[in-house]
Amino acid sequence: MKVEYISHMGDDLQIVNAAKVSFGKRSEWETSACSFHPFSETRLSKKDQGLIQFLARGCTSGDWDNLLTDVSNGTETAYWQKGGTEDLESVLNYIRKMPSHWSPFAHTAISLHLKMPIFVARQIMKHTTGIEYNEVSRRYVDSEPEFYVPDVWRKKADNVKQGSSEEAVEHLDLHEFEDGGYYYTYYDVLLGEYKRLLDEGVAPEQARMVLPQSMYTEVIATGNLYAWANMYIQRTDSHAQKETQELAKQIGEVVKPLYPVSWAALVA
Repeated sequence: MKVEYISHMGDDLQIVNAAKVSFGKRSEWETSACSFHPFSETRLSKKDQGLIQFLARGCTSGDWDNLLTDVSNGTETAYWQKGGTEDLESVLNYIRKMPSHWSPFAHTAISLHLKMPIFVARQIMKHTTGIEYNEVSRRYVDSEPEFYVPDVWRKKADNVKQGSSEEAVEHLDLHEFEDGGYYYTYYDVLLGEYKRLLDEGVAPEQARMVLPQSMYTEVIATGNLYAWANMYIQRTDSHAQKETQELAKQIGEVVKPLYPVSWAALVA
């Protein structure tokens, strides 16, 4: 699986100014010159960093700190009356990760090239709000497909309806079969059948039906920062499939340096 940067529009300052335009205000980068370094450094002012934190949280940092203090002290609230500290903190952490003032973050665009197996793509591409996708189509393409092969086969989790445990299935080898001394994989079987259908003149749009969900697909995806952050939060959650978590983390590694202040505020 691989995530590649294509292009992006905007930066942390653009997000700040998208919010400030409501008041007819505008910010500029702060420039700090270092005495022992020949180049100056540009950055957001502390005030503008605080504004981004406010946009992401929906409350000021002071309000947020007071809220956490109330939780730790057991202050009576509507949430507190429904359950214990653990339940209340879960609610607060969920709220914290959901930006309330999302529109300034939407004045951005990040285009990425995603290479992932189909079963991962179907999870990632459920995020349709704020992200557009164009995917390679095997109606038109009949080049030899690639397949994702897991390093281990995980056991089913006992405590959830979906997902897997950390424990591997021992002595399971679904990759190799022996026939007269020749070892081949189930990928070879399916790929051979795909090629046979094409050789027989079957249209690629039908021949593709024999290919498995482990086949790699490629997607160009363009979305705003808020949408990517929302996808990242959901798909790096411990309940998401591990392979999907891996791709989401790669997306975060690409996007984070483009909008360092905003990304940290949105996904922290």
